[in-house]
Amino acid sequence: MSAPWAGRFSKALERPPIAYAAILLAVVLAALMRGFVGMFMPNAPNFMAFFPAIMFAAMVAGASGGALATLASVSLVWIFFLHDESAAELWRAERVQLALFAVTAGFTVWLTTVLRRALRRSAVIEQRLAVVQAQALDSFVILEPIRADSAVVDFTWIYSNVAADRTTPSAKGGLTGRRVLDVFPDQTGVDMVRRLASALEAGGPDDIEVPRVIEGRERWMRSSALPLGDSVAVTFRDITAQREAEAEAIRSRDRFEHIANAAPVMIWMSGPQLGGSWFNASWLTFTGRSLDDEMGRGWTDGVHPDDLDRLLAAYAEGFEHRQTLRIEYRLRNAQGQYRWLDEVATPCFDADGAFTGYIGSCVDVTDRRTAEQALRSGEARVRALVDSLPQLLWSNRVDGFCDYLSPQWVAYTGVPAEQHRGDGWLDAIHPDDRDHVQAAWARAVAGIEPLNVEYRIRRHDGVWRWFSGRAAAILEDDGTVRRWFGSSSDITEIVEARSDLEAAVATRTRELEESLEERARAEAALAQAHRLETLGRLTGGVAHDFNNLLTVIIGGLDMILKRPADTERVSHLADAAMSAGRRGERLTRQLLAFARRQELKPEVVDLTQLVTQAEPLLLRAVGAGADLTLDLPPDLGAARLDPAQFEAALLNLVVNAADAIGEHGQVTIRARRRQLAAGEVQTVGAGAYVAIAVSDTGPGMSPETLQRAFEPFFTTKEVGKGTGLGLAQVYGFITQAGGAVTIDSALGEGATVTLYVPVTDAPADAQAEVADPAPAGGRLSAHILLVEDDDGVRAVTEGLLADLGCRVTSEPDAQSALKRLTSGEVFDLMLSDIVMPGGMNGVELARAAAARAPDLPIVLTTGYAGDRFGDASGETPWPVLRKPFRADQLEAVVRDVLAVAEQD
Repeated sequence: MSAPWAGRFSKALERPPIAYAAILLAVVLAALMRGFVGMFMPNAPNFMAFFPAIMFAAMVAGASGGALATLASVSLVWIFFLHDESAAELWRAERVQLALFAVTAGFTVWLTTVLRRALRRSAVIEQRLAVVQAQALDSFVILEPIRADSAVVDFTWIYSNVAADRTTPSAKGGLTGRRVLDVFPDQTGVDMVRRLASALEAGGPDDIEVPRVIEGRERWMRSSALPLGDSVAVTFRDITAQREAEAEAIRSRDRFEHIANAAPVMIWMSGPQLGGSWFNASWLTFTGRSLDDEMGRGWTDGVHPDDLDRLLAAYAEGFEHRQTLRIEYRLRNAQGQYRWLDEVATPCFDADGAFTGYIGSCVDVTDRRTAEQALRSGEARVRALVDSLPQLLWSNRVDGFCDYLSPQWVAYTGVPAEQHRGDGWLDAIHPDDRDHVQAAWARAVAGIEPLNVEYRIRRHDGVWRWFSGRAAAILEDDGTVRRWFGSSSDITEIVEARSDLEAAVATRTRELEESLEERARAEAALAQAHRLETLGRLTGGVAHDFNNLLTVIIGGLDMILKRPADTERVSHLADAAMSAGRRGERLTRQLLAFARRQELKPEVVDLTQLVTQAEPLLLRAVGAGADLTLDLPPDLGAARLDPAQFEAALLNLVVNAADAIGEHGQVTIRARRRQLAAGEVQTVGAGAYVAIAVSDTGPGMSPETLQRAFEPFFTTKEVGKGTGLGLAQVYGFITQAGGAVTIDSALGEGATVTLYVPVTDAPADAQAEVADPAPAGGRLSAHILLVEDDDGVRAVTEGLLADLGCRVTSEPDAQSALKRLTSGEVFDLMLSDIVMPGGMNGVELARAAAARAPDLPIVLTTGYAGDRFGDASGETPWPVLRKPFRADQLEAVVRDVLAVAEQD
């Protein structure tokens, strides 16, 4: 607590008023003390009490303060403490003492003043030293040894600056007053004690770098220890970052040398003076010399004498101005040959911006210079060749700017080349051709298509002549265009001849088109005749099947009418009639699909199911006397094709086989999955296929017949019994489906026609007749307009709709139905047949109705709509219900359409 008060008192005494007041107070206190002593001692000394006050005054205010205190002390002694003059002898002795006091007081003031200046100077030095020690980056400590039996066993810090305290482990606090082995109880402390003891015994300073482990991390210290009597003063600095930086610099240098030595180019380095300091492995390999041989200016021994002075002069200028150098010169290689080097040197600077030398790289460009020389020679030859060509030649930059026109162009147009550069060459093009030519050139520059255009160019005498312009691009290694070169060739005579030829061709083309139209009509007629021929072949069998079906239907209905009350018997007979009707429906659809003309409509179908469904037709085609065998695995897979056309193709093959065997014989249809290799079957690639083979036991084919089997209109049948289009149609269909057809046959061994159909992984499309729709339940209250020309169908349909709860208005044709719609009567749905008399079919009626009432739901029905509407569902936006239909099918369609209309 006394130190802060002393500090405040010292600060206060630095102000003169307070200092002099304190001096006078000290003198007065000294006089009071003299007076107090005189009360008990008759001859008390007069001056002893005043010496401290004088020393205090000199210490506080210097010589002036001491003089003031001396004067005040002498005055007080003279006034209060000298004896009366009557005692002359005593008075004189006291005056001598007073004079002696004044002299000794002055000496005391001088001595105190000197001491005061020394103390002040020492305080300033100590203060500055404290600031320096507090702010110093270097650590400074003073340690005293701890001895045991005259041996140093430890050291104690008696002083440490702030920097030193920062090196203390975080959990240990400051250093002053602590032992080394307490702060560093591990090997670090033992090493420090040993080192300090050695420094104390050595008697002189040391300067070492030592590792210290602080808080588990090794740190490097640069330390200097100096004995101070029986103590040791130590300065040290943490140089861990410096050593790490130096190590990183060494690693960087090693990496640089490793990379430079691995580089295919020659690399060198120099110091700030002209002379090499390092050369990489590529340089030394090239010259065949050692690094010591090349150091300094040794490398100049290999420079060609004709290039040395020029090279050294360039280096001298570069070193003087610290600028980048690029120069080519010849250097002797290890084989004694001089090779041209292209050298680039760059000045290097350290972190302070001081120039440290050059780093350079050299590339052997001898081959390039040889190629350039050859190129210059080649250019001269090319220019001579260009000047001798009859074409008009030109060259453009990558952006399409024309920067060169040959002498032939100038001579032909009569215009100086300067006027036609850039886009000026368009002035020589005929006005009717300019836009076309400019657009073609723009597409060529954009890389869309090559330039190959015809246009007219004005000759110097004003005559326009036709030219063919072509251009080729010179490409860089990365495929970008470097330059365009083009030519314009006079083709006037060719254009004129072509015009005459085109006129003749146009005339002949018209004649040929007329001939082809006649042939197409004939082919279509023959193709239809082939279908009719096949249908004729099927007629007997189909009639037999239909008679059987009608027998079931008519007989069952007859028995139902005789005993309608027998519910069980009626139900059994109705099921039999319904089953027969469905078989007749399927047979009718197969016949219609085979007979009609249409484009291919591919679907994903199950091949096993498709062939199995076609079996009834195939049996009819073979006839009663022949034997048809189907060998079909259940897992053939699916294919994407037109099912109707496939059935027609298979039927064609079976009909041909039946014709070959006559009334007795064997026809076999066998299907297997095949994995074909590339080239195994012509016209198809490798992959998974289904091979469907139709074989017969007929007489077979001769090699001549086999070679022409797929030719259109080729047939071996008698006149009037064949069109020659059956196998051609099969071949065309299978090829369109991505497959192939092969024939294996020989005379006397029958024939096998194999269809290769590619297999697809897509799931087979759902079949429309897989399951009967379930009735939705509930009665309908819709008002339906029924348009049907057949009285029986109309009556049955009215009954079915009435059973559903619908109110039905019927019309026999489209015209009367249209009048109903225009009369203002409101309907919830229109159900119309497609094929009707009167000049308007059901599709046309639906379109007219939709135009008048866009919100009116429409359903179309058809048994057979002919070629145009054979697949009406694909050409109209309305659902189509196929005849014959059942009550549940009609109900499902009506409910669905009405439900959609309510949602809209």
